[in-house]
This record gives sequence, structure tokens and C-alpha cells, in this order.
Amino acid sequence: MKRIAVIGDFNQNEESHYLIMESIKNVAEEMQGEIEAQWIMSDALDVSEEYLKRFDGFWFSPGSPYKNAENVLAAIQYARENGVPALGTCAGFQYMVIEFARNVLGLDSADSEENGAKREDSVIARLACTLMNQKEQLEMTNPDSPLTRMAGGDRFIGEYRCNYGFNEAFCGAFQNSDMINAVVETKNRYLRGFELKEHPFFVGTLFIPQLDFRGNNSYRIIKAYIKAVLSVTDFTTITACGECCVGCSKKIEGSCPGCIEADGRVPEWAESGRCKVHACAREHGVQFCGLCKEFPCEKLPAIISWNADIIDHLTALRNEYMQR
Repeated sequence: MKRIAVIGDFNQNEESHYLIMESIKNVAEEMQGEIEAQWIMSDALDVSEEYLKRFDGFWFSPGSPYKNAENVLAAIQYARENGVPALGTCAGFQYMVIEFARNVLGLDSADSEENGAKREDSVIARLACTLMNQKEQLEMTNPDSPLTRMAGGDRFIGEYRCNYGFNEAFCGAFQNSDMINAVVETKNRYLRGFELKEHPFFVGTLFIPQLDFRGNNSYRIIKAYIKAVLSVTDFTTITACGECCVGCSKKIEGSCPGCIEADGRVPEWAESGRCKVHACAREHGVQFCGLCKEFPCEKLPAIISWNADIIDHLTALRNEYMQR
């Protein structure tokens, strides 16, 4: 089961809040995936790595200013730097922009005008025209971006509940960063969302896709997000040879205890009583072979003869692990 931390200050009367939980449940069921969503108030969030690594995804909710902005920014930074799927909507987008401006663009004093920041430091500023209860036609600038492909198109309608948004004075610095893969814009080229490059899913939207509940406009972004969360590898279930025992029919039936649980002593694969690959990985102190300093070794393909693509498979796992 995958776990999502929804971070923000919950208001039971706020439609955009309870629709987050409904959206996660709806899309997970549609994709036949198991997800447990936990709402965490910003001032109660433990931002230690030990705690944050428990989650397979983060959703930063509407509702600014947060009670503890620094906690939220720390969790955003963790998700960005560790390759954990993250979606920020409305206020979540605003704080994703602030975190990116501070820690990537080097604008140390970047903040929101709503938090009392000086105008020259306000990457988030009061909008000239309110977007409270408004809708706009939007377009993604990169039709080939992963988000555009996952969302099934580059045009949709976005709905808002906000008075603050991206300060267009920072548009050049933001869009010229080589870490930005695509942005979401209005017909007048006002920035309403963005996606990072080389990340499983890191998307911020000023509009609120959960308001399009079960629709075919911005709700597609939530589907793309949940798909990314469900695709995150749980490395605690990966065996030394790079297989995942979860869902294996033999393990479910009870005919195989599983390599990890049995410490490699699985008769089907271990003629000597213990899998040689498992034993070697444990001797080298790694979860799976792709993390070994001697990888790729010559003996691996010979031992795992049933998988001709074993080196490529373990390399892909290693790359995902290192990114996270």
C-alpha cells in the first residue's frame, strides 16, 4: 500500500480540502491501487527525514498562509530533492514557487506578499484581478512533457479560489531555469503552474484540479499524480536480484516464503539451500545487486540465467534508488 501525506491546515468547510481526500480515493479505486492518505496540519508536521521517508507522495493543500510555513517548505524541499511525487494546489503551488526560488534560484529572501514580504522579494504577490471563484482556459507550454502526456492533452479549464499568485516580474528567472520542464499559462501568458524536469512528478498549480472532481479537465492532473505515486518502488520489498515479492502468486499461495523473509533460503531458487545472489548482496551490505560497488559483476548473468535483461533491470532500479 502506498502512503500520501496531505499537508496543510484542514478546514472541514472548505470544498477544496475534502475533495482532496475524495479525489485520492476515487482515482486509486479507478486504477485499482491501494493508497492511504493522511492529512497532517502544517504546525504538527515532523520534517525529519526519518518521518518524511515513510510517504510515497505529498500533496500540499490550499489554504494560505500556513500555520507553519517553514515546515511546509522543508517537506517540499525533501520531495523535490528525493524524487518523491508531489502535487501542490493553490497555496501548495505558491509555496512550491517560494521553495524553488530560495533553494534553486538562490533568492534567499523569496516569500509571499501575503506573509508580509517586501515587494522585491515577493515571488508570490497579490493579483491585480482576483481569481476567487474564477475559471480560465489554460495551456501547457511543452506538448512533449511527461505531464502533458500523462494528462492526455495540453489544454484544459482551471478553477481558482485565490487572491495571490505568481509574481510575473520573476517569470524570466523562473522559466529560464534548466530544471523547469513545462509551465501552465493563460492566453495572456500568466503563469499558473509548473512541472520540474527529471523528477517522477513535481507539479504545482495555482488552479485547483480537485474542484474538477471526476471531470475531464484539470482533474486529469490528479490522475497523473496518483499514477506516479502508485509507480513508486518500495525498495524494502525488492530482493537481491531486483524482483518484488509483493503480489507474487507463489507467495500468496504459501508455496514460497519470499527471499527477504526467508533470508534467501527459498528451495526453488537455491540449490545449496540459500540463494547465492541473496547471500552475496548481504555480504556486501546492500539491499539489491544494483547498489553494490562491484556492480555489474560478471557472475550475475550466469547465476540469474532466466533473466537476460538482469543488468539493465538492476541498473534502472539503481538509478531510481539514487534519485530518491
